[in-house]
Amino acid sequence: MTEIPLLTFDKLFDLIEENRFENETDKKITGKILEAERDWRIPLKSINHFITVLEEEVGGNVTKISLNKLLKKYNRTINKYAWEAESVCYLLDIFKLTSETELRKIFNNLSEKVRKE
Repeated sequence: MTEIPLLTFDKLFDLIEENRFENETDKKITGKILEAERDWRIPLKSINHFITVLEEEVGGNVTKISLNKLLKKYNRTINKYAWEAESVCYLLDIFKLTSETELRKIFNNLSEKVRKE
């Protein structure tokens, strides 16, 4: 498992505010990450923390398939997991913006691009 370079949600927010992305897709992905983080049930420190929590939640790699299964689980008790279900929907939207199949790789690619700036 690859450790994602430390990238905080505050830093992501600043990058959007300053429009410091090389392309519109990266900006949209970052926006979806921030929306997903806001709806998650526990406070998260960084995108690495977020992906680690998600991997624990799905029991392995976070993919479109594993997120859809997680969403079904949350929808069975939506009154308890409404915010988490909304968060997962934002994460699923990310897969519409990239051909990458694992969320950790998407987060890592974004972190690498940000570090180069």
